[in-house]
Amino acid sequence: MTGSLVAGIGVGVVLLTSIGLVLFARHRRQTHSRCALADELDARLAERLPTGTASHLEQSPTVRHIAVVDSETETPLVVPIVRVDLETTDAPGMKLVLEYVAAVLEAIHPVLDGCEERVDHYDVEFTFGPDGLFVEGECRRVSVAPELAARLLEQERYGAFELWRAVKDADRSDDTPTTLWGDCRRGRSR
Repeated sequence: MTGSLVAGIGVGVVLLTSIGLVLFARHRRQTHSRCALADELDARLAERLPTGTASHLEQSPTVRHIAVVDSETETPLVVPIVRVDLETTDAPGMKLVLEYVAAVLEAIHPVLDGCEERVDHYDVEFTFGPDGLFVEGECRRVSVAPELAARLLEQERYGAFELWRAVKDADRSDDTPTTLWGDCRRGRSR
């Protein structure tokens, strides 16, 4: 009886260890693939929005982080967070903001649309304002649902202005993660 109990415990320990190793390996593969994905997205952003493209853009936008919203499903649900550092002291106008949002989405959505991970929404963050030793600049974001990003690529007459209207309308609803000019979420950089 004692031998059976010890054997049962031993089998249980081996089984739990095996499951733990499989889950750890899966997590490690997903993390590595997210880093590779972020690098690919950064390359596309640098290609589509190179330094000096616009008067307020001294460096290309970059992927700050690919946040995992739901990892329990077979295909994880993620939020790509792209940072656009504007070299302005004042808040930018919505026209300029949505032109950048549209350009960012046109650059990265095709890659993420064909990816194994599903996108919950895109966060495009904007930093601006004085930044120094005693003062911290502002950070605001525009969150866009993937359906709206897809429209930019699928519909010929759908651009930054149409995106602005759709984001503004969706921001009024609690059923969507879409946000127009919300505070940035604090979180880690990749």
